[in-house]
Amino acid sequence: MSAKYLCPKCRISVNVGDQIVLIGKTKNGLKGVVVLKSELGNYTTLFSDDFPIFEGNKLSLSCPLCRASLSTRKQKNIAHLKMIDQEDNEATIFFSQIYGEKCTFKIEGKQVTQSFGDDKDQYKPDWLIEEL
Repeated sequence: MSAKYLCPKCRISVNVGDQIVLIGKTKNGLKGVVVLKSELGNYTTLFSDDFPIFEGNKLSLSCPLCRASLSTRKQKNIAHLKMIDQEDNEATIFFSQIYGEKCTFKIEGKQVTQSFGDDKDQYKPDWLIEEL
């Protein structure tokens, strides 16, 4: 079994198999389904057919169940989910909401335990820890 991803607000699982299903919204108000791979560092992304997204577009991601925003308070380019691993350890996963930007941080407790992506240096994980 792979990790389980939860909405930080309603704590209901948003994965289906090895994929994470979210709702995306553009600044123009266009909405659609966004599917991410659950493997950290895998930036393969799918969008619903009627949701044309291009590299560099910023999305606002939300939970498909409770509709809560996944954006962080301090940095609106970053979204977050809770992750429960196979040993029932909980972490917070922060990731970019800009399509094509590769940036992911895994934070356990108050420590950044993993970071991924070519664009991770654009963000400072210190303020992410303050979000917890």
